[in-house]
Amino acid sequence: MPLKLLYTVFIALFLADHPFHISVCDIEHDAESKALQISQRMFMDDLEDGLEAFHKLESVDAYKPKDAGRLDSLISVYLKAKLFIRIDGKDVTFNYLGSELEGDARWAYMEVTNIPTVKEAEISNMILTETFDDQENIIHLKVNDKLKSHRLSKDEKVVTFKFD
Repeated sequence: MPLKLLYTVFIALFLADHPFHISVCDIEHDAESKALQISQRMFMDDLEDGLEAFHKLESVDAYKPKDAGRLDSLISVYLKAKLFIRIDGKDVTFNYLGSELEGDARWAYMEVTNIPTVKEAEISNMILTETFDDQENIIHLKVNDKLKSHRLSKDEKVVTFKFD
């Protein structure tokens, strides 16, 4: 048991010195409501760095913002400039619904309405790629109970998913 603890501490120290930058975007098509439900998870410190650079601000507090509405406005503008979705050959625009804190991350919620079916989805996710060279953005897309996933990076910003 002491060896396992030592190994855990070693790995934690290694990761602390060599941080990784990752976000997760979950997209699910709800056939009943004919909508895409989108949630984007970003680590708090990475999000703050990205928002500060993008909006040219000195400081952003995504953990305990003084004005939650302003924070959501900053996030909305940022996501609309970095996340693009094309369904069956047509660009779609998401509505930003809000965000919430969960541990060391913030979830942003969006929705695209009037999407009766999804046969093909092209997703471009450039979130935080301008801030971190090693940024990776994982995309999960669920359509008709079929889940497909892909990892995007600074070099690969777009993925196309096809569904029968």
